[in-house]
Amino acid sequence: MEYIVYGVAAVLVSCLGVVLTIFDLPGNTLMVLATLALAVLTQPVLDMPYLGMVLLVYLLGELWEAGMSFFGIKKEKVSWTTVFVIGLGGFVGTVVGTGLFPILGSFIGGCIGAFLAAFGFTYLKSGNKKDALHLAWQAAKVRCLAMLGKMTAGFVLAFFLVKLAFSR
Repeated sequence: MEYIVYGVAAVLVSCLGVVLTIFDLPGNTLMVLATLALAVLTQPVLDMPYLGMVLLVYLLGELWEAGMSFFGIKKEKVSWTTVFVIGLGGFVGTVVGTGLFPILGSFIGGCIGAFLAAFGFTYLKSGNKKDALHLAWQAAKVRCLAMLGKMTAGFVLAFFLVKLAFSR
């Protein structure tokens, strides 16, 4: 009976974790902690290679998002201030998008926010509309790729959690 409870809890935590990740909140962290807790509760001997894979996927997702967010746009030879403004714009866009259109709105809002922040900041600095538009498109693409990578890691972590719960 307890395995059914663990399985249902794992499915619910996985769904919540994926939704939180889509909202740019710590859903992946929640799923890693739940996987570790489930392993401790249900396994007489911890499967360290399995837990290592879970941690590796988590770290890759976080590093992908951070790397793409910061260094993906940095290749456009912009200042760190511009990177910060674009990141802030992406975050604000995520929050606003979530309020307007839950779930997908956070993803779309993050891309639009990065686009608008990059365009506005660059245009105000340089006055060059063409350069501002180019950077804005790059910022939106980078934000999209960063979020897709982290969401992919979230889906894999959800799979690992549910697999562990039903592996008896």
